[in-house]
Amino acid sequence: MWHDAIRLGLVRIFYPCLMIFGTIGNVLCLKILLRKRFRRQSTCQYLCILAVIDILFIYTRSARYLYRYIYNLDLRNRSLWICRSYIFFSSTLSQLASWILVVVSFDRYFIIINKLSYRHAGWRVMKTTFILIFIICLLNIHYFFILGTDTKSFFSSLRMQDNTSNETFPGDNRFLCMAHPKFQYFFHLYQPIFDLLFVAIIPFLLMIFTNLGIICTTMKTNALRITSRRQKRNNRLTIMLLSVILTFILLTCPSVILICLNRLMSYTIFSNTELLILDLLESLWYTKHALNFILYTLSGQDFRREFCKLISCSKQTVSDKIRNRRQCRRGRESRFSMSSYASTHRTSLIVVQLNKTKTNAKIRKSWSK
Repeated sequence: MWHDAIRLGLVRIFYPCLMIFGTIGNVLCLKILLRKRFRRQSTCQYLCILAVIDILFIYTRSARYLYRYIYNLDLRNRSLWICRSYIFFSSTLSQLASWILVVVSFDRYFIIINKLSYRHAGWRVMKTTFILIFIICLLNIHYFFILGTDTKSFFSSLRMQDNTSNETFPGDNRFLCMAHPKFQYFFHLYQPIFDLLFVAIIPFLLMIFTNLGIICTTMKTNALRITSRRQKRNNRLTIMLLSVILTFILLTCPSVILICLNRLMSYTIFSNTELLILDLLESLWYTKHALNFILYTLSGQDFRREFCKLISCSKQTVSDKIRNRRQCRRGRESRFSMSSYASTHRTSLIVVQLNKTKTNAKIRKSWSK
């Protein structure tokens, strides 16, 4: 079936390429945003944190599909510890990626209206990030208490109903990464609503509010013709941030909404076309976390300039290494030639001195006679 061919292509080609491209792009973002031109600005520091979260998110989400393709088994069904840890970190990273954008939007808005100063930006970013991580971890800590079920009869009934993923479950000690029976209703009804609110809807509304304020304030300052050097740089950085938030709105929000609605209807049987649509939406959601480097390059003039400087510096370092090697080789050759010349000159002086002593000895003998 063509549905299975497309889903297999996602696992074989898309997810490995996403991991490679997302890692390279986010590492380049870190390399450029930590340069002297950007690293003192709080917005760039938040974007560095976002790059780290994106790398972890891509690897965490893609590893499940690659593991299932290689071992024909869902990674979450390996053990109780893997089940709880995987879902905890996966949910935490997805919420962090959304709320970091909310925090950086508010930070940018308060900077534009002069409510926050540029001084001590690093401490402000660190404290805000640690508080955000602590709160989101607390909101997801319940996964360590409600997930994990050992069962022997569940898989036989499940495989008789439908086996869309063609997974195998080894051994007699069968484990299923699902909620305990007393938490089934909560997990299948309230948990998707919770994810829908905290990953998509609430961040979406807050970003719309803050970015409308950023756009209105920027338009007012441009209308007043306040075009200082700092203001131009702030406008360019604001455009770069708006491109990332617009991508979040276009790619993440629709995908997360449909995936959460699918989880609310998890007791219904889906067709191959519906499963393919869900896989494509999920791949779009993951793609957003690998596109930041392209977005920064297209929308940020200063980012492009620093990227060109980084490439030129890397070329210069390579050429400098080659030049230094050549100079060291020439220096060794010149030192060798100088040492050989000195040794030959020293031997010639010794020979001349011996000849002089011989002639002096002969003259003394002749005078004595």
